[in-house]
Amino acid sequence: MSVDAIVALKARSQSKMRLTSMLGDTAREALVEAMAVDVLSCLLTHPEIEAVHVISGAGWSDGSPLPRGITLWQESDWPVNGLIQAYELMTEKSAAEGLLFMHADLPCLDQEGLSAVIEASAERHAVLCPDHADVGTNAVLRWRDQPLPLCFGNDSLRRHQHAADVAGVPWRIARRPGLSLDIDVPADLDRVRLGDALIGERTAEWFHVYQVDLTVDATQHAL
Repeated sequence: MSVDAIVALKARSQSKMRLTSMLGDTAREALVEAMAVDVLSCLLTHPEIEAVHVISGAGWSDGSPLPRGITLWQESDWPVNGLIQAYELMTEKSAAEGLLFMHADLPCLDQEGLSAVIEASAERHAVLCPDHADVGTNAVLRWRDQPLPLCFGNDSLRRHQHAADVAGVPWRIARRPGLSLDIDVPADLDRVRLGDALIGERTAEWFHVYQVDLTVDATQHAL
């Protein structure tokens, strides 16, 4: 099975706004960048992923510090409205048998987790990767010809499962720390920093530079 990864990057200035109670704009945007670099680097080095396509909002460009090897597309150049339309339009740019739709806020993503997702797709299963609360979906792998609509957003795990059942698409769940540990709210910073999963190099560097410590003082802002 050939697999292409598709990642969408929201406009930098509008990303992770639920972290503003803890982080200043500079620290928040630096975290967004660090996580994206870690996720994309992991995807690029996996032997079973043939190409990594990235569709980006404002603030990302060919001159950004994203890793070499990705194919970067600008959302402003396409007639799309929102994450799901961007993901679906990107499928037309790929000829791979399998399409892995991956969020860019998974700082503990690792090779073993990606391999587990691809292995779970055997026998033509779609694969759903839940967040740590088993409510959201951090990644979806589907075969190109499977009529499984993407349902990212609120309560997306349940909606993906329902959509797959309605479409008659067999599905499996793949749970790994690197696939479930996303960062959306301040408490997630502690969940990642104090967890057992290895943090990506760039995100680990971000924690060191900004010295964010929610367990000491959740009201202290990193500038």
